Amino acid sequence: MIRRRIARGVAAIACAALIAACGGGSGDSDGVQTISFWHSMGGKNGEAVQALVDRYNEQNAGKVRVEAIYQGKYNDSLTKLRASIQSRQTPNLVQVFEIGTRLMYDTKATVPFADLAADGGIDVGQLEPGIARYYTVDGKLQSLPFNASAPMLFYNKTAFAEVGLDPEKPPTTLAELADAARKLTVRSGGNVTRYGFVASIDGWLVEQLLANAGVEYCDKGNGREGLPTAVNWDNPTLRTIVQTWAGLINSGDGLNVGRNNTDASAAFQAGRAAILPFTSANLRDIISGSDFEVGVANYIRAEAGQTGGVFNGGASVWTMAGHSKAKQEAAVDFLKYLASAETQAQWAAQTGYIAINRTAEETAAFKEVLTTYPDFAKPAAQVRQAPDTPASHGCLMGVMPQARDKMNDVVEAVILGRSTPDQAIAESQRALTPVIESYNKSVGQ
Repeated sequence: MIRRRIARGVAAIACAALIAACGGGSGDSDGVQTISFWHSMGGKNGEAVQALVDRYNEQNAGKVRVEAIYQGKYNDSLTKLRASIQSRQTPNLVQVFEIGTRLMYDTKATVPFADLAADGGIDVGQLEPGIARYYTVDGKLQSLPFNASAPMLFYNKTAFAEVGLDPEKPPTTLAELADAARKLTVRSGGNVTRYGFVASIDGWLVEQLLANAGVEYCDKGNGREGLPTAVNWDNPTLRTIVQTWAGLINSGDGLNVGRNNTDASAAFQAGRAAILPFTSANLRDIISGSDFEVGVANYIRAEAGQTGGVFNGGASVWTMAGHSKAKQEAAVDFLKYLASAETQAQWAAQTGYIAINRTAEETAAFKEVLTTYPDFAKPAAQVRQAPDTPASHGCLMGVMPQARDKMNDVVEAVILGRSTPDQAIAESQRALTPVIESYNKSVGQ
């Protein structure tokens, strides 16, 4: 059933895209070009998006008006986008999570950002190279990186000091993390009052550990040399990851919050757990929402001596084809605004996301934030340190959303004792292979 849905969905998008690409689009009656921007930022991040849009609209009153429209979470937005392509009612711009990159490219329903940048006077050389690489397909940057994040290790410095751990020396490997977690766990009678470790079951965290180990997630050069035909999960690094994770849960030194990211962050901020692997996107909220001193460190490695590097999470903004030249030019002007140093500094300061324009760090706004939150500079620095290798570019695969879900199944099955690492990995690989094959067939490969 999943395979049939994927095949029908991709084929329908590609077919509709050919029709939509021939469509036009008229200017607005009052002479103002109205641009629709679909996004998936809720809560405070959604407010930050609206603030950026409001400032742009104020600066361009009488010429361009951008309408920021929240479309729900990333998967929900992608579902709505499929329907909009089929009905030839696409938005001008749409934010899509990073693992939707190959799918968006294969729809043939978008205009490459590199082409738009060349015509619109946007200097792509100012973009963070490591982040731009993720969204580069067949040698061309396909979308504008927007909300970029990195995996970080958050830890309770106060708790570290209490148990005799050096607050300035956080764990750097899974073994060190497990050792620290055991020392940080506090028990009272038969109850755990503070866990040493908490993490949501999130395949993204695993992807980053594999990248840090230099392990390619999928074949064909991590999908950068052609459509992948299989995932590369049968490796010692993945076994170490799930075994360590399960060991911490089973010993009572780790807190299992299931697949809910919010619950993991909340448990850490409340002091219920002392170590949290998490996205830098919530860096500001985690620091300001905790009653203890929060340490922020680079992401851990599965084992010492590994020389890989992490890649960005988050999302990018895609330009949809099939709109009038006037609307496309207006959309490009908004993209130029989003990519500017000033806008990126404001965006990073309000959220914790990485400023994708490298010169944003030179602005007064960003420097001011660093005086209060010096850790804001760490996520970008970590991404810059990653080697220029396929493993650190992230897997480019049309069914990455399904793969991430399957990786969640692997972790969950092992930590709940339903399966051994070997059994869980083998079963999920077998289940994913026909899904990959179906997708590749649906795009003519």
